[in-house]
Amino acid sequence: MEFMGEFYRDSAVVRHLNSNFLVFIPKIRNPSSLKDYRTIILVGAAYKILAKVLANRLKKVMDKVISPNHMAFVKGRQIMDSFVIANKVIYSWKNDGKGGLLVKLDFEKAYDSVDHSFLLEVFKKMGFGAKWIDWIKWCISSPSLLILVNGCPTKEFSIERGLR
Repeated sequence: MEFMGEFYRDSAVVRHLNSNFLVFIPKIRNPSSLKDYRTIILVGAAYKILAKVLANRLKKVMDKVISPNHMAFVKGRQIMDSFVIANKVIYSWKNDGKGGLLVKLDFEKAYDSVDHSFLLEVFKKMGFGAKWIDWIKWCISSPSLLILVNGCPTKEFSIERGLR
C-alpha cells in the first residue's frame, strides 16, 4: 500500500499502475466483424484500490455538487424518479388543459467522449481543491492501453478521451 502514500504526496504513482488491457470477447461462435465482439478492459488491482478510495471520498460531497434535478449517481436518488416526475408533469398538463414540451436526450457512449480538460475545469468551478484535481487528472490522463490479441499484448498507447 506504499503507492497510496506516494499518490497522496505526489499526485502520481508509477505509470504502469495505470496500464490496462483491452480484451475482445466473442459474442457468437464464429465472429466475423468487430460488432461480433464485446470489449472489456482489465484494470490492475492497485488502480482499483486507488479509484475506490477516491470514489468513497467523492461520495461524501455528491449530494452537494450534483443538482437535485439529477437523479443518477447519488445515494438516495434513483434514475426511475425522472420517469415518475415526467409522468406527473404530463398528467398535470393534461388535467389543466395546458401544453408543453419534454425533451429526452441520450448520448450514446457518453463516457467515451468526455473531454479531460473540460472535466477538470468543472471540478475547479465546483470548488474542488488543487490536490483533488491533480489526483483526478492523474487518474484520467495517465491511463495507457494494451490490446490483447490471441493472448499477446500490443504496444502500449495512451487513452486521450473518455472515462473508465
